[in-house]
Amino acid sequence: MLNGVRQTSRHKGFTLVEALVAVGVLAVLASLAAPSFESTFVRFRVRVSAEGLMSGLQLARSEALRRNQAVRFTLDDGRGNWSVATLSPARTIQTSTGAAAAGVTLTTNTSQTAVVFLASGLVDTSAARIERIDLSTRVPGVNTWRVEVHGGGQVRMCDPAVTDANDRRKC
Repeated sequence: MLNGVRQTSRHKGFTLVEALVAVGVLAVLASLAAPSFESTFVRFRVRVSAEGLMSGLQLARSEALRRNQAVRFTLDDGRGNWSVATLSPARTIQTSTGAAAAGVTLTTNTSQTAVVFLASGLVDTSAARIERIDLSTRVPGVNTWRVEVHGGGQVRMCDPAVTDANDRRKC
């Protein structure tokens, strides 16, 4: 039957030395991985900034079609702040502040800051306008993204570094 002797375990959990060794190993691994995390975060910020600008441009085009009147997309400054407004009467539809994250630089063709979408959804090509917006950063190894605005009203995001003609990211 039962012999009445109970066996108990003397040690449960970790000792202080074992815990300190585990924390030390984790700290070394984290310090090795930190540089790759930084470039990943910067790459993410550039991409999100480009997508924010593309979203604003697409909003301007869709509002021009919906309202059946010309709508202007304007970059307010080099930090990615933009606004979408009707021309006549001048009425702001939407604004966005800080589309470009810290460390992301925006450059447009010939320093243009606006593009007008006509009621047909096409771009008003009779005046100087934004044709492309390049988003870059000083961090090495992070791709530059470009947002292009074509005369037919198409807005697309591409990567100027891609050279393969069959790659959809090619500008």
